[in-house]
Parts: sequence; C-alpha cells; structure tokens
Amino acid sequence: MNIQIANSLYETGVLTTLFKSGLISAKVFTYREIYLWVHAQVKTRGISVNKAVLEAEIQFDKGERTIWRALNTFTQGE
Repeated sequence: MNIQIANSLYETGVLTTLFKSGLISAKVFTYREIYLWVHAQVKTRGISVNKAVLEAEIQFDKGERTIWRALNTFTQGE
C-alpha cells in the first residue's frame, strides 16, 4: 500500500470506518504509526534506517522483524 493513500484514508476517516466494519485490522494503524515514526527520525535526525529501527523497537515495544514488516508494508509514492 502506498503511504500517501493510507494517510489520505486516515485523514478522511475511511481507514477508521474500514476498521470499525471489520474489513481491516488494527495492525494497519500500528504499522502506519511505526512507518511514519521511523521515517521522521531518519529525516529530522539524519540517522540511518537501521538505527531508527533499533530505536523503534524500544519506542513501540515490538521486535525488530515487526518493525521491518511495518516498513515493508508501505511504499513511498511516485
């Protein structure tokens, strides 16, 4: 899924409606949050993605594989 589309769906409330309808899981929200956090750390602090992933493990209390899975779920827009 493209991150810009996910953000647009989130901002318009469509993502929440899909969740409430049972069509998507809460994992989408968590993965989106992780993706945005990691990329914000890389952009604002200038750290590597690998370092941001290690910090995200602590921040979100998730394993490294889960963080990478979250990052791989979304793609950058064209």
